[in-house]
Amino acid sequence: MNLPLLLTLLLGGLAALDATPVAQTMLAQPLVTGTLLAAIWGDWRVALETAIVLQLLAASTVPIGARTPADYATGGVVGVGTAVALAAGRPFSFTQDACAMLGVMSGLIAALLGSAVLRWQRRLNEGLARWCESRLRAGEPRALGEAHRAAVVLAFALGVGFSAACLGVAIAGLDRFAGGESLRLARAWRLAQPLWLGFGLAQILHLFVQRRLSRVAVFGAALIAAWLVLVVGSP
Repeated sequence: MNLPLLLTLLLGGLAALDATPVAQTMLAQPLVTGTLLAAIWGDWRVALETAIVLQLLAASTVPIGARTPADYATGGVVGVGTAVALAAGRPFSFTQDACAMLGVMSGLIAALLGSAVLRWQRRLNEGLARWCESRLRAGEPRALGEAHRAAVVLAFALGVGFSAACLGVAIAGLDRFAGGESLRLARAWRLAQPLWLGFGLAQILHLFVQRRLSRVAVFGAALIAAWLVLVVGSP
């Protein structure tokens, strides 16, 4: 296993940690993990193109009631990781666009499948909480720390394992397809670009109507900064 791929899997575990029992900062957002993967793989164009689209899809996902939302934390890592891994050794712009398209689709599928993993993880955490409660009633105050450490290890392991499984299937299954259908995929990617732009503007307007001006500023600035990197070129 090469170093960039290993770091990608570790980032999948960290993103899963950030999305559930630890911190819950912006690290789990596809645009953040995509930027880190761009630095790891040295492919800023493909990584940021894929990350921007996955970030827009993640921002448009609204949890309703008790429904488990799509897991765009690991889905973002899988999507961007698939795109940059497929684009490695393919220097032409149309093949890179094809890899970005396949990365978005892989990330979307991984995010949808990840909701089932999240539900399973929640059931395990519920069992862990019941164990912790019984131990605390028995007079073992250290059980709370042990339960939290177990939840952290579980989230990290599931993030790494799920990312490894999805990346392995996506890279092995799509490598030949990316080369053979690159022209059609690149055409589909360019045709879909106005749709991604519409998604981004819709999210900014939605946040503006809700008077979440700080989120509007952060979200808009992140998109503009990423777009400028794509326009200016790789650093």
